[in-house]
Amino acid sequence: MSYPFNNEQPIYLQLIDIYKQKFVRGELMDGDQLPSVREVAMIYGVNPNTVQKAFSELDRDGFTKSERTAGRFVTLTQEQRKVLQEEMARQYLGDFLDKMRALGIDRQDIHRMIGEERE
Repeated sequence: MSYPFNNEQPIYLQLIDIYKQKFVRGELMDGDQLPSVREVAMIYGVNPNTVQKAFSELDRDGFTKSERTAGRFVTLTQEQRKVLQEEMARQYLGDFLDKMRALGIDRQDIHRMIGEERE
């Protein structure tokens, strides 16, 4: 099975985003073990080196911790999860607004469209 990655950014960055979303949604909580690099590579149909790069970045950013013989574990507290959620939401909102502006849609029309979607 392969995952529908986009061509706008490297796959390892997209994997990082996938796992950050899992953290924010509570699918992976503090202390939970991540699947192995090999398992994730098979799930998403990517090279294990790509997964290793993504996981190493998650380690470096303090979201996970690798324990040599036991695997890799989530190290994200509830407070850190909330901060990550807000950071991701702001990033997604910024991306959305950039795309809307690229279409020539102004702030007032964006607000109107969002209001219509909520009805």
